[in-house]
Amino acid sequence: MKALLIIIILGAGSYFGYTHYINPDDIVKVTGNIQVSQRNNYNINAPQVSAPLYVATVHGTAQNTTAKPLKNVIIKYKIAGQNTSAMIFDMAPGQQIEFTTNSIKTKARNPSFSLEQVHVE
Repeated sequence: MKALLIIIILGAGSYFGYTHYINPDDIVKVTGNIQVSQRNNYNINAPQVSAPLYVATVHGTAQNTTAKPLKNVIIKYKIAGQNTSAMIFDMAPGQQIEFTTNSIKTKARNPSFSLEQVHVE
């Protein structure tokens, strides 16, 4: 009887840990698109303009799919091999919020990007 009770407690604890800490993708639904703008790259010590430089961010939406409020949702993306993130401080149940990640400087006109992680504290 004690062994069965221990197994049930461990199973419930594992499930709670998985759903709240390991698998936050089910808690927050994230969609995003990359936005790239060109910046002129002037070298102050040379008379010519060097190769164009681009600034990229990911702009998207995050939706709380749970029935409880969330705090400190960190959305991490990778753009052109560089890490960037956005933070949402408070999300009400079912609320959808727009976000924009920090900008990344790149020489690529169409850099690759991917969602790396969604972390909920």
